[in-house]
Amino acid sequence: MEKLVESYNAYGKDKPQEEQPLYHMNCAETLLRAANDKYDFDLSTESYKMLQGFGAGFYSEKTCGAFSGSLAALGLLYAEERPTDQAKITKAAKLLVKEFEEEFGSIDCAYIKKYHRDPVAACNPVKIRAAQVLNRVVEAMEKEEN
Repeated sequence: MEKLVESYNAYGKDKPQEEQPLYHMNCAETLLRAANDKYDFDLSTESYKMLQGFGAGFYSEKTCGAFSGSLAALGLLYAEERPTDQAKITKAAKLLVKEFEEEFGSIDCAYIKKYHRDPVAACNPVKIRAAQVLNRVVEAMEKEEN
């Protein structure tokens, strides 16, 4: 999944320098797009608009967008139709919080940016590590199901 994240991180880099920010995909969009490709969710391009407001911790440096995008992917993988006790998504969400906090020390954008953001590559390395965290959570969930 890391290669998928890298491809979305590079989106628009072939455009003139002044236009590149217009093609930027935030952390939440990038993680969900990569998960869509990996897990064949078949999400429409329109679907990603829902996540534009999740970038930069809701543009307030609150909950990390990479965390939010990962949680959205887990919802597609483990949320069940109602009626349900929501046990699978509850377990997956709790595991994501645990793994994310172990990886980054927090799920808070301000904290992650302070300690893990690269001065040149910005949050691109964070998104790659978040994809690794998401992979670990999915692997743990699959291992438990089998």
